[in-house]
Amino acid sequence: MDRLADKLKSLEDCQIIEKVEHPKSFVSNLVIIEKSDGNLRICLDPQELNKVLIREYHLIPKLEEIVNKLSNKSIFSVLDLSDGFYNIKLTNKSADLCAFSTPFGCYKFLRLPFGLSVASEIFQKYSEKTFGDIPGVVIYCDDLLICAENEKDHDKILKCVLERAKESNVKFNKRKFQYKLPEVKYFGHIFSKEGMKIDPDRVKAILNIKSPTNKKELQIFLGMVNYLRNFVSKLADLTAPLNSLLKKDVSWLWTEVHEKAFNNIKNCISTAPVLQNFDSTLPITIQCDASKDGLGCCLMQNGKPVCYASRSLTSAEKNFSQIEKELLSVVWSTKKFHYFIYGKKCIILNDHKPLENLLKKPIHAIPSARLQRLKLKLLKYNLEFKYLKGRFMHIADLLSRSYLDENDDDQSYMFEVIHCIGLANYLQCTDEQKQELTSETSKDIELSQLIDFTQNGWPSKNIPDTLKHFYKFRENITIDQQLLFMNDRLIVPKSLRLTILKKMHEGHLGMTKMKQLARTLYYWPNIDSHIEELVKRCFVCQTYQNNNIKEPLLSHEVPELPFSKLGIDILDFKRKSYLIIYDYTTKWLDIKLITSKSANSVINALIDIFICFGIPSEIVADHVPFDSVQCKQFAQEWGFKFTYSSPRYPQSNGMAERGVQIAKKLLTKCNEDKTDFRISLLQYRSSPISGTSVTPAQLMMSRNLKTKLPSSYKYLVPKLNCNVETEMNKTKNRNIRNYNKHVKEKSSFNLGQKVWFKKDPQMKRWTQGTILNNNNYRSYVIKDCDGCIYTRTSYHVRSQ
Repeated sequence: MDRLADKLKSLEDCQIIEKVEHPKSFVSNLVIIEKSDGNLRICLDPQELNKVLIREYHLIPKLEEIVNKLSNKSIFSVLDLSDGFYNIKLTNKSADLCAFSTPFGCYKFLRLPFGLSVASEIFQKYSEKTFGDIPGVVIYCDDLLICAENEKDHDKILKCVLERAKESNVKFNKRKFQYKLPEVKYFGHIFSKEGMKIDPDRVKAILNIKSPTNKKELQIFLGMVNYLRNFVSKLADLTAPLNSLLKKDVSWLWTEVHEKAFNNIKNCISTAPVLQNFDSTLPITIQCDASKDGLGCCLMQNGKPVCYASRSLTSAEKNFSQIEKELLSVVWSTKKFHYFIYGKKCIILNDHKPLENLLKKPIHAIPSARLQRLKLKLLKYNLEFKYLKGRFMHIADLLSRSYLDENDDDQSYMFEVIHCIGLANYLQCTDEQKQELTSETSKDIELSQLIDFTQNGWPSKNIPDTLKHFYKFRENITIDQQLLFMNDRLIVPKSLRLTILKKMHEGHLGMTKMKQLARTLYYWPNIDSHIEELVKRCFVCQTYQNNNIKEPLLSHEVPELPFSKLGIDILDFKRKSYLIIYDYTTKWLDIKLITSKSANSVINALIDIFICFGIPSEIVADHVPFDSVQCKQFAQEWGFKFTYSSPRYPQSNGMAERGVQIAKKLLTKCNEDKTDFRISLLQYRSSPISGTSVTPAQLMMSRNLKTKLPSSYKYLVPKLNCNVETEMNKTKNRNIRNYNKHVKEKSSFNLGQKVWFKKDPQMKRWTQGTILNNNNYRSYVIKDCDGCIYTRTSYHVRSQ
């Protein structure tokens, strides 16, 4: 962050960028490249901006124009403009389009930034405007080629160029300065006093193809030759000796006859008319491919090859994953054919399907830092990526398999990409820990095989069962310093997984937070289930676990007859106790003042109710005091049954709790204005039930009660209530649906099952216990470790 702030400040001081408080249009993402010298380069990722920019279509010089200017020249120098794009100022309107966001606010470029699709043509126009009138100067974007017939003329032209550069404040890159050369490589050709000749590098990759050592290699070579058959005369005669080796009944024996035919074919496909001179007016296509050890590419126009190239991978590059090798082949081919494709649209053909989607992503969405930096190298080109099946990649496939045993002479374009991008470098651990990770990874049979497949390619079939899980993520797996990464997450060897989990759980993070942390740092198969298992085994975490999620609502059955099922409870209010009776069918509420909470007081109050409305069939109540011997005897004598709610779970007797809630409100309000609560109780019984048009009195007695309010005779006449059950069921079903929106069904517990339960639901602690019995659907009898017996609902129980 400090280095980025310093870099932004230096660019601001040089008036290359400017701070903006309120961007006016596009705001691109910031991309940072660390160069080999430790400096930072600030770039844009203007993917959306490039879609709407209008090209100038300024002509880039053709080969014919360059050839005419270089005719009869004998001395050459090449100058490369340093930070070329920064030499061009932007108008205020254009600068507003080139805004970008940083951690320190928004900035905008005041000079032409790197990454715009129109930049190369604009730069060509400005370069020609500055130096185009000087005789003996060939301009190709940021390269100036100075050519003259003699040294005196050369020095005169060079002096003029340097003076013009000084006037325009243009600087050159001294590292790329080629001074007074008798011949120079330019535009894929070699120019000298003798004239123009094809650069041997264009065909070197073909001429140095090694002789095949088996039928498979010969088939690959002949496949490439057959692809170019339209441009090779008498191809059948040339390939006849080689085709004979492919017959089933012929043993492999490579002789001088075959070697001669092989060399003749190579010479034919590396000379005219097969090899075409580049034409800037024709569409450009590049085939590129990567094998486990080499890169190959071919620039083509109208189906004819213009240039061939191949090279071996360095020891570091061989550790790249396959998708990184394939993208490296694209980057290397664009660098190799830079003079042909710069400023022009180019189609890239590659047989790696995942690369197509990767290159469509914005840079910040690419998971691998190495892939991000490789893609950055492509921003200055106008590329269209197309997938081509491997069996049609005849030329590039052959070149990548039969590559030149040499590396690129100039790999400066890769230094800043490879420098400091290793994921292993970003592991915040000691050298001992990193050594342990490396050692255990190499000892892990499964991961060792995964490293082999990642480096050398996955088999098309017979994938080991232990690696099938990784196969679907194979394009995201990379290797760095013999450590495996899935995107930027370290793949941990089996022997260290438990250690990693324990360290993550040292602070007793919950299951969700541990998963979130693991998803940013580590990866291995079934990591989520391993985290769940570890947390479930942690005694401290289980003891202080959160409450269970609510389960679906279990609604009591509503009987058809009034007063056949009651919910009762005791309410304490102003140091007095009241027995609350609430009818399930009619919602009839009764409030009886009792002298004490004893069983006898409750029984006497119930008898007073029963002699008025009859004996119910069932009463739902708490255990105390309704589970006493006296209450049970009373129920047996009077012919009804008690159903008890789960201890410490009032919701299971919701009807009685609702009655208590209503009664408490009535008593509170009446106490406030010093009125008799019995008047309020009469009013409640004479008011319609929510969701219906009938009152509790109508349902209980089939008539309305006369109150202090004036009422008509018709209103008080008894009548039967029809369709009330349908109305009440609609309300009931609506309540069930609303309640069940955020609940979770839980499986039942088995007898003898070890569980965690709450002795006191008001406390946060959970206690270990064993299921002894199942009272009903969600009520269980549990014994704790001390042998004490408890009855709890499933809301207060969870499995171990």
